[in-house]
Amino acid sequence: MKRVLRAFVVAITFFLLARYFPVVYYTMEFNDFVKQETQRSRLGTQLQRALLAQAQLDFLPVKADDIRINEGDGLIRVNVDYKVPVNLFVFTH
Repeated sequence: MKRVLRAFVVAITFFLLARYFPVVYYTMEFNDFVKQETQRSRLGTQLQRALLAQAQLDFLPVKADDIRINEGDGLIRVNVDYKVPVNLFVFTH
């Protein structure tokens, strides 16, 4: 009985990792891209277009309304607010 329970727990763990890993990976890639692009001197509209294009390549549901760019005092601050649904077959998290 313990073997069956252990096998079940291992299977559930692998399933969850397989569903969450791509989301975490693409989110980290997109965050790195945002940091790199803000270090370049770009205009706000060019930066927003670049971020939207990269989000689409990374399969992230980012819309233009989700991106806020504040420029001032020689700094560019970027806030991208989005949520990625993870389909777990029983429910979406």
